Order: sequence, then structure tokens, then C-alpha cells
Amino acid sequence: MASSLLAIVLVISSTRGHHYVFSYPPDPQRKQSHKQSEPTSSENVYGIAWRQQQHQQQNEQQQQHHDSHSQFEGRDSIFGIDTGFLADALAPKSPLRDRKFQMTIDDLTFVGHPISLTADDHQQQAQQQPSQQKKWQSNDDGNGHRRTSKGSNPAVDDSHSSSHITQFHVVFVISPPDLELNNQVDILYDHIIKRYTTALRYEQLRCEYVKREADKVLAIKEEATNHGTPYSQVMLSILAESSLARDIKHIFTSLSSNSIAHVIVNDFIDLSLQLPVVGNQQKLSMMLQYPGATNPVNESVASIYVGAYEYDKYPVLCPYHTLLLLEDPEEVLKSMPLDSNPTLVQLVQILTPTQNLQELHLLLDCSLAQIYRLAAHLIYWRKAKLIHPIHARNVYAISPVAKMENFKELEADFKSHVPGLDLPTLLSELSSTRPLYMITPSKELRQQYCVAIMYLLRFDLVIQLHMYLVLLPIPKEVSPTSTSDDQLGSSPTDDWLKRFASDKAPREVADLFQRLVPYLNGRHPMDEIVFREGITRKQLSLVLKYYADYIVTLYHYAN
Repeated sequence: MASSLLAIVLVISSTRGHHYVFSYPPDPQRKQSHKQSEPTSSENVYGIAWRQQQHQQQNEQQQQHHDSHSQFEGRDSIFGIDTGFLADALAPKSPLRDRKFQMTIDDLTFVGHPISLTADDHQQQAQQQPSQQKKWQSNDDGNGHRRTSKGSNPAVDDSHSSSHITQFHVVFVISPPDLELNNQVDILYDHIIKRYTTALRYEQLRCEYVKREADKVLAIKEEATNHGTPYSQVMLSILAESSLARDIKHIFTSLSSNSIAHVIVNDFIDLSLQLPVVGNQQKLSMMLQYPGATNPVNESVASIYVGAYEYDKYPVLCPYHTLLLLEDPEEVLKSMPLDSNPTLVQLVQILTPTQNLQELHLLLDCSLAQIYRLAAHLIYWRKAKLIHPIHARNVYAISPVAKMENFKELEADFKSHVPGLDLPTLLSELSSTRPLYMITPSKELRQQYCVAIMYLLRFDLVIQLHMYLVLLPIPKEVSPTSTSDDQLGSSPTDDWLKRFASDKAPREVADLFQRLVPYLNGRHPMDEIVFREGITRKQLSLVLKYYADYIVTLYHYAN
């Protein structure tokens, strides 16, 4: 997805017409691997009109491109498309505003959410502006949001004003493979576009932020046109003067590098944006599930303003899971807002991957449901990953997706975090698929080995192999007291099962075996069995010892 993003474009409509305001990067390029083709059914009338217009000008534009430093390069076209035409095409009529916008031209797909600004919106903004203006000039809004007074000043001279804005549109230009188009559009729209444009709409209605920033950029471009300023210099001026342009640049560079884009819109709304990442332990296609869970609330201006987030795709969280921080606790705390949930701060401070969520919620004296919410928050913002608690009896193996290209640097970093252990030797030992305690030279070194596993899990270099149990069908002749039609493993009766169990083990072990039969189908990892039945690993080992001929043990990396 990150490699499909080619540019971000800002277009506004006002009482003076449509304006192509800004785009980043300065000179975006089409993907070379894509072939330009004739219009398809997915291309709308804008694409067809553009072809008829552009074929006549294409050769001339290519010859003029990058021809002299004195030219205001990139002023009139992007991707070889006239910016005036795009300003019109990306400014839909009223019925198509305030909803998902998608337009395809050749190999380029333009995705956005055009925001309509009605007369009522302007009237509401004018009524609110005096009180908001006074509040804006303070250093704090009373909710922990710090800001400067620059947001209250006029942006540019009235001569460059775009007058009343009737619409603004932040458009993301992507070029994904055909089979991934719909999925990538949905992800980008749901996770980035809706949230960012909602925040911009709030600030436009509150203090005309988008209008002021657009006026700044248009004024700089007009002056550059008059003086023949090189486009590289114009871009530097725009980024120096416009916080909105800087935010667009930051969002583009962050998403392109598959990292989180953290922006404070107009020094007022703290917003973090990211594209979801799917990892070995982080199956984002699975819904967050826990007792008492409710459907995610719809996102709104208020939810963005107060810092609420829309959690829609998470791993399945269970009480026997835990969290592994992907950064040192100090770094995680530094990246959190000053007004963060105090329980979240405490969780980061006490979090250890050897204690499960059930134990942590008791230590924090909060509900398990709240721990789930906090865990989901840390997972979503890539501060932690979901794992099973690290234990000396767990089996770890080298991950099939482990990246070993820069092994020398990795080895040096490992040595700085886990002094005294040799990385190549440890990885070789983990290849034997034995429990951790069996490859540890001594009990004194077990803690150090657990720290090493923590490091390797953090960077997806190893995975845990989970133990699953499968009960084999047992012939009727195994139990002398069985009836002719009874066979364990198909549909045993309670009496038959009790007789079979008591024939093979002491009473306490036999009773435990009967309790565990529903889990012996290869679908439940050992940690789940132990947790749900409230037993110890030692008790489970006794069952496996007495019924070893009828229970198959399997190891698999599935969570």
C-alpha cells in the first residue's frame, strides 16, 4: 500500500472558482510498471475528456519539462495532466460531496472526501469566531492542547484571498495493481482520508484554517509566477509558510515509509494516522473480541477532537495473552500525549511479557475489558504486539519471515541488549525445536535467555510454536468394560468415557482427562487449556503421561 501512494493534492472551490492549491511531492512520477491503456468501464467521463485534451499537448509539455532553472516548473501540470483540468475534475458538484470520491485516469486513482461548506456553515463559523479567537490566543485550551498565537493572524493580503470557500478536497493519488485497487482504496479512505478531512473541516469552521492556508499558498505561487521563480524555491517557501502544506508533506512521507503520521492540525487537533499493518502475531483481519465488547462508535469531529480512536480491526485478545512493547518503555511514554489515560501510563510502566493480561488487570485494579482497550490501543499504534507470555517451557523457532540481510548490524545490536549471549549460537540452538529450558545451560542463565527471546520476538526473528493436542479414536477392545458399540473419539457416552479414563490412570488424573476431552481436537493451544480449566502445566503433563498412547502432540506457530 505504501508503495502505491504517489501524491497528495489539495484543491479548493470558492466564489472565484476552482483552485489547484498544492501537491506533494513536488514532481511525482507514475509507476513505470503500469501500462497506459484505453478508458475502461471504471474510468469516468473526466478521464475520457482528459485524453482528448492531453494527447494534443503531451509532446510539447514533455519537451518543456525541466528545461530551465528560471521556469516555475510543475506549475501547470502533474503526472502530465493539466492542473486547471484537475482542479475542475476534483471539485464535484454538491450531490457528490461529503462522501467517498474516487476517479480513475489511466493508471492513476484519485481518492478523497470532498468537504462541502454551505452558507449555514459560514454563518455558524462567523458566530463562533469571536469566542474562539480569544481562546485561540491563549497558550492552553484547558484540555492540555498547547498552541501558539499564530493561528489567529490573517494569512495573506486580501488581494490574494480565495474569498468564501465552498468546498475543499484533499486527494490521495495511488496506483495499485488492479486486483488490489478496491481494497487499497477502502483502507486509505477509512484509516486516513476520513479522519484527516474531518479534522480539517472542524478547523475550517472554527477559524477558517483551510482558507487561510490556501490563501498563503496561492499568494506565494502568484508571486513566483510573476517573477519566474524556480519551482524548487517555490516549494521551500510554501513549506516554510504553510503548516497545512507541511502536514501534507509529513503525511505523504510517513505513509510512504509505512510509519505513523503524527500531526497537530493548526496547533489544535492532535491526530495520528497510519495504514494498518498485518504481522505474524497481529492479524488485523480479526475483530477485537472480549466479554461485553460493543460495536465501535462512528467517528465524528468530537471524537477526533478529544483524541478518541476508531478501533475496527484487531487481533483476538484473550486473558492468557500478554503484550510485548516494540520500544523501550521510556520511548513509548515520551510519544504519548500529556493528557493520556493514567491507567495506560501505568500499564506501560509495569508491563512485562512474562505476565498475562489477567494478572495485569489485577495489578492495575481495573476491569479486564479496560485492559483489552488499552492493549488494543498499544497494538494499533504499533507500540506493542500480542504474544503469549514468555516462559522457559515454551518452544521458540526461527521465524519464516525473519530478515537476516544485515546480520552483522543485527548481531552487534543484539550484543548491546543481551551481553554474554552469542546470536548465531542461540539461533542454532532454537533450530532444534526444544523448550527454552532445555537449551539453557543453567538455571542461572534462564532469565538472560528470556530477555534474548524478548528481543528476538520484538523484531520478528523468532516465533513461538504452540502445542496442540489431538485425541485419537480408540478401538472398543481397549477398555474391557466397554460395550460393543462404544468407541472413544467418535461419540463416547459419559459412562464409557469414565470407565475408560479410570482404567488408565489414578482417579484425579482420570477426572482431569475427562474435563479436557473437549479441548483435544487440535484447535486449542496449551496456554488456553491451562487458563480455561485453571490447572497447571504439571497437571496437564500428568494427563499426557498416562494417556500418551491416545493423545497426539502437535506444534504449530499459529496464535
